[in-house]
Amino acid sequence: MMQPFELVTSPAALVSVLVLVLVQIIQGLAKTSKVPEGVPWVGKDAGRLFAETHDVLSTSASHYDTLEGDYAFTDKRILTDPYHEHVIHKYLPRRIAPMIPDLQAEVALDFDAAWGTNTDEWKEIKVGDSVLSMLSQAVNRMILGLPLCRNEDLLSTMRAFTMDIVMTGFLLRFVPRWLRFIAGPLATLPNKYHYWKTTKYTKPLIAERLKNIQKKEEDPSFEWEPPNDFVSWSILLAKAENRSDELTVDMLSRRIMPIEFAAIHTSSITITNCLLDLVSSDPSKQYLEGILEQSNSILAQDNGQWTKAGLARFDTADSALRESMRVSNFMTQNLVRKVVAKEGISNPTEGWHAPYGMTLSVDMHDIQHDPEVYPDPETYDAFRFSRPEEESQSKIANGTANERTANGTTNPAPKALGLVQTSDSFLPFSHGRHACPGRFFIAMEVKMFLSYMLTNYDIERLPSRPKKKTFGGTVLPPSDATFKVRRKKGTVKA
Repeated sequence: MMQPFELVTSPAALVSVLVLVLVQIIQGLAKTSKVPEGVPWVGKDAGRLFAETHDVLSTSASHYDTLEGDYAFTDKRILTDPYHEHVIHKYLPRRIAPMIPDLQAEVALDFDAAWGTNTDEWKEIKVGDSVLSMLSQAVNRMILGLPLCRNEDLLSTMRAFTMDIVMTGFLLRFVPRWLRFIAGPLATLPNKYHYWKTTKYTKPLIAERLKNIQKKEEDPSFEWEPPNDFVSWSILLAKAENRSDELTVDMLSRRIMPIEFAAIHTSSITITNCLLDLVSSDPSKQYLEGILEQSNSILAQDNGQWTKAGLARFDTADSALRESMRVSNFMTQNLVRKVVAKEGISNPTEGWHAPYGMTLSVDMHDIQHDPEVYPDPETYDAFRFSRPEEESQSKIANGTANERTANGTTNPAPKALGLVQTSDSFLPFSHGRHACPGRFFIAMEVKMFLSYMLTNYDIERLPSRPKKKTFGGTVLPPSDATFKVRRKKGTVKA
């Protein structure tokens, strides 16, 4: 007689499950939505609505559902108690400045390896793959530090895990809840495998770090300092907050995975879009030349080394990325919240009620392409956000900055809108208290990417912007988009 486990895992049982899943997928695709029109995408009247507390509208609950928290990250606790987000909120903004020299060096190594140093021949670059490879190395300088951030076996496994998360969300979306206790573990076998492969490298690092931090606490004369990376931050914060459950080698290794996903997946799409927008823009606009000119000026003032202050002044690159995230948004909706109040929530202004369990979000695409907010909204204008301050500085230089208006007052000098500034009309990083805590790192990273790229490489312009691909509410750059690059003469160190 077959045992229960043998029965469940027999070939016949597995085939039956797969057939059921396939039927449910087909039915799901054909099914008409039961959600009333106009309810999910809340629109411009979202300010009051999304100011609701987390016990009414929950960001974490929507993340848990979207990312299939029961299965995708190998342990339910990763998303039911997102302690890794708490660590990033506490440490990343305060630890960015000391990290900049290391990241600048990492970016240079990444580009030299991926794009080459041949000053004679043009090289065709597959943009998305190239960015993903370079970004994973730079990001892991912040997450794991040296030498693991340069271990290609580990990095390729981390990249595979991020794709596993995407596929899990896509596949399980069509599987009914009652079937997920079987389909979920099956669909996430690649997730578990890739996580297991990473532990070959991450668990020894974590065990050593725990040992050294403990030794440093017991003996302050011990000549060792915790590296400035996510692993150290996680241990130090868990110790400070008496979170012994977060101080095991196993849990610390699992906490790394959602940070890898958030930092690699979305950032690589964002940077790829920015490069394609810039390289396909009208050459007469001289966007690339303007960014390079400002980069050279700032680096000349700071002895060739990026600093936090220098990166803050690099507003042409900042504007180029902010504009790309506006016009080439890779999500059509954002500020996603799940109604967790048992009584639901109502919007008297628009006259609707959202019951418990419903998901609400804001139509980010239409807001960011609204001509009343952004003139000529479909056009990529790289300096849209830096131009006001540039014009203000020009007036100061010409002595006309304090010209009075008709009523005798003076207009305040406009400031460039920075990439990290969120608002109700710029939502890629979300908005409010749940805005992405990693946006400061992304802004810094992309500026160094653009600076090194334009300083060291000639880039062949594209005649038109490669068309984006839409999958439901996700808009992605084409995976096969390419352009040609060549190393500039005189930029290769002997």
